[in-house]
Amino acid sequence: MIEREDAIAYIAKLERELQAAQSRIAALEREAALYLQHNRDLNRRLAALLSVSAALLIAHDIDTVVTIVVQRAIELFPGTATAYIYLFEHEPEERLQLRASAPEHTTPLFCSILAGIGAKAPRALLINGPELEYLLHQQQPEATLVRDSRQWPQSVLLAPLRIERQRMGVLIVCSEQLSHLYHPRDLPFVQALADLTVIAIDEIHQRQRATALQHDLALTQSLRAEAEARLNAAQAQLLQSAKLAAVGELSASVAHEINNPLYAARNSLYLVEQDLPPDAPQRTFLTIAQQELSRIARIITRMRDFYRPSRGELTNANINALLRETLELVTTHLRHSHVTVHTQLAPDLPPIVAHADQLRQVFLNIILNACDAMPGGGELTVRSELIASRPEEPMTLAVSISDTGVGIDPEHIPHLFEPFYTTKPHGTGLGLAISAHIITQHGGRILVDSQPGVGTTFTILLPLEPPPTAVAQGQ
Repeated sequence: MIEREDAIAYIAKLERELQAAQSRIAALEREAALYLQHNRDLNRRLAALLSVSAALLIAHDIDTVVTIVVQRAIELFPGTATAYIYLFEHEPEERLQLRASAPEHTTPLFCSILAGIGAKAPRALLINGPELEYLLHQQQPEATLVRDSRQWPQSVLLAPLRIERQRMGVLIVCSEQLSHLYHPRDLPFVQALADLTVIAIDEIHQRQRATALQHDLALTQSLRAEAEARLNAAQAQLLQSAKLAAVGELSASVAHEINNPLYAARNSLYLVEQDLPPDAPQRTFLTIAQQELSRIARIITRMRDFYRPSRGELTNANINALLRETLELVTTHLRHSHVTVHTQLAPDLPPIVAHADQLRQVFLNIILNACDAMPGGGELTVRSELIASRPEEPMTLAVSISDTGVGIDPEHIPHLFEPFYTTKPHGTGLGLAISAHIITQHGGRILVDSQPGVGTTFTILLPLEPPPTAVAQGQ
């Protein structure tokens, strides 16, 4: 009997142990299920964060970044009704401005209060029911509180957007209005989402700053290049001025030596002229010789005063007549050089106020250069015409002298009008410099167009009215 009771008691004990074991097994199964659910939720959230990170990598502006974040925040935290991002718009950090919300609707007043609280927090905050109500009661007036209380969430996650010591804004995640409450384990994820957001925004700021710096650098380099160009031009002008002064000093030093034999030759021709009968055929050549000797004297005087304003007299000059006289003067030289001359002179050109002898010197110099450029012969074309670059601008007289010679290499063209620059073995480098100086004093300019092996064209542009400086010099 006693053995039977012992057996029954033993069986009861075993049953109790079995029930306890079953209870422990059930608890372990529940714990395992919760663990698996937690792992699945963790994996889902990590995958969501990776997806957000990948999306932010290809975002190129702040509006796109904040829109992506608020949309993914609703997916990342189940039971979420709305999400907001506020950013500080201007320095210093005075005012928070709503930049994005999901879904888009009228923002409740309590959000701006929560934004101010969250932006000042060091890390993410979780605020639930009573605490949230207390905070809002502390911040909102009573009348507004009553109107706004129906929109209050049950739970709120606040995550500051900050990088190092710089506050950039706040991320607000609000639960549904029923009974959903966030859990403290949500805090690391909302902070991670906020950190991804601030990194993306900061990267955009860095790109914008880099772009601005590149623009400033390009502008600085451009200004530096411009300044260097002006400096080089000033140095070149200074060098050219020094060369011009050297020409004047050199001419002044030899003018006396040259003028003495010139005057002797002119006087000799005058004496010869007195002994010739009025109808002697030699008088024509004697007159030409006297005129050219006088022109040589004037050239010497002009070279001496090259670096100073000209003092010659202004006259009404007929350009076509000056061109014909110049061509007549070099007819023999052109014929011996086997150069054929073509003239295309516009009829009825108005006379211009100019130093006729100076212009004749310019034409002669360019024609002789053209002849030198055609050692085996060729064609010389002289044109005159009136042109206007724009209808509203005054007419300009253009004289072009073209040859079919060897042409000028491109590297020489920028230096053609510099004193002492020459490509001729025995040239002085003064002819074109003096010509350019003369044309400039007349308010005009000389253009050069040349193709090696084809030929060269010098175009002289002269205004119909003299510049004020030329008038003053003529007086």
